[in-house]
This record gives sequence, structure tokens and C-alpha cells, in this order.
Amino acid sequence: MDTRLLTARAVAGGQTRRRRRRMAAGAALGLTAVLSVGVAAGPPESGSPPPAAAPARLVVAPPRVDGIAGAATRPDLVGADPKVLHFGVDPARGRYLGWAVAEGVESVRIDVGSGRTVSVDLARSSSALSERPMEGLEVGLRELATEAAFDGRTVTVADGSRQVRVRHWQPSRGLYARAVVIDGPQAELLVAADALRWDEPRRCTAPIQLTTLPPGAAVASCRVDVTGFPGRLNSSLTVVRGSEQSMSVSLQYNEGIERGRTEGNRVVGGRALFRNPTLPQVELLGIPKAHLTATFGWPASGFSEEEAATALAGVRLAGDLARPETWR
Repeated sequence: MDTRLLTARAVAGGQTRRRRRRMAAGAALGLTAVLSVGVAAGPPESGSPPPAAAPARLVVAPPRVDGIAGAATRPDLVGADPKVLHFGVDPARGRYLGWAVAEGVESVRIDVGSGRTVSVDLARSSSALSERPMEGLEVGLRELATEAAFDGRTVTVADGSRQVRVRHWQPSRGLYARAVVIDGPQAELLVAADALRWDEPRRCTAPIQLTTLPPGAAVASCRVDVTGFPGRLNSSLTVVRGSEQSMSVSLQYNEGIERGRTEGNRVVGGRALFRNPTLPQVELLGIPKAHLTATFGWPASGFSEEEAATALAGVRLAGDLARPETWR
């Protein structure tokens, strides 16, 4: 057996995973989308006006999917399809702030009523979670996700001046879950776990669809952040080809953007694009209050400027980014 070859392959695989994680940080995507929308008011606090007097809040959630088994029934499907979350959140118990499927892990970010964010990750193995970093944390969680840790215990680790509480458990055989809250009580982790629905698959959606992918490429991850919706929306997808080539396509919407770039320096498929002269990135122009970009260089690699431009030129965008009912 050629041990040097095996070592080289292992190192290359590790570098690829690290590139894809760096590329995903702070990004946001979209696939074909329809979101369910409602209005809800947060739970009243002591001395506050009754719920009827509280301001309404727009609730956005990924839509239910029919004909697909949930995580409890088919744990082997978790993380296998970037378009599907195999579990959901009871809207009466938690409000979606974001959702994602990437590198074999399905994730949701929810508010259980305190205003803080509880992040929940679900995978088919403890190792998949140990390989998944938490964005915004300097402290690593890898060493915490040992096989023995998934017994429902909660541990607290320091991240600078912040206290990070982490709970690992197995909802059922073949499923591994992790919940994290920053500067919040352990009780919020338990409330979040109780709000999860393991046989309620939902679609990982956003108001953008790629209709033209480079030859041999496929969408490998979906990430959506609706924390500031409807005023702000971030989404991203990762397009891959083989194990070494990747490209990030990101949408950033903000109603506060007065005016975007109007003059491009490229035209592809009759659509104006701007090739950034200092970054390996192209932007599709003409989208009000939004930036839609494709990054094809570091930390991504393997795709050309032409392939990135072609992918953007084939984008299908929702009619109104601030109105989920138009996300078709």
C-alpha cells in the first residue's frame, strides 16, 4: 500500500473541507423557493400590554415537503440532499432565523422567545458534527462532540467574555443533534429541542434559482438567513465539481441600499455583469436593493470567471425579495 499517496489524499481532502467552510462563512444562497408566511406576536412579558397590543411580526419558515420521509424515519437521508431539511420547528414554540444544509449537516437557527439565537445541527454521525465549526465563535466545539457526549448533557465553555452552552443528544437511533446558545440559560436549549419536529421535512429555499450550471457541477449546500427579514435577507449556495472545485453564489438584500452599481464591464446572455478588478468575483447588475455575486477564487477554487458569469446570467430571481409569496 502506498502510504504517501494515502497521506496526500487525506491532506487534500482536509484542505478542500477547510476551503468550503471558509467560503461558507458569512455567505448566503438560494435555490428554487416557496416560503410559508404568517404573522405572530412574541410571548408577553410581565407588565407588558396584552398580545393584541403588541406589534405584529412576520414569520418566515421553509415550506413543508410531501412524499419525503423525515429524520426519525430515515436518519440515513439527513444531510444527503442540499434542497431538503428532514426536520422542522413548531412555529408555536420557536421562530426561524435561518436554515442550512451543508457538508452532511442540516441546521436551523431559532428564537425560542428570549430574543437570543439557538443554533441546532443534525447529522448522521458524531464525526460530521465535530467537523462542523460554529460561525462567530473563536472557541472550537470539535473536541466536545465525542460519541459518549451525546447523552443529553450540557457543557459550558468560555469564548472570551461570553458563555457558550452546548448540548449533545440523540433524538433517535442514527441521529446526532447539537444545540448551542451564547450567554443564555440551559433551559433555552431544552425548549429548542422540544420545539423540533423530527418527521416534518421542509425544503431549503430562498428567492433564487440557478438554471445554468457549469458542465459537471452541482449545488452542494444551501444557506438562508432571515434574522432581519423583511428588511434584510442573506442567502448563499455552494456549487462544486468533484472534490476540489467550488464556487460561492451569494445574495444580499437590504432595503436600506439606495442604489447599486449601474454600469457593468461584461455582458453575458444579454445581462450586464461587473467583474471586480481586485477580487475573483462577478456581480449581476440591475437587482434593486440587492447584490448577487459569484466568487470563483480564494477561498473557492477550480471554476473560471467565464463559468461564474454564465451561472449568474442564468439566475432566476423572485419577483419581490421582500415578499416570500413571490419566491417561486
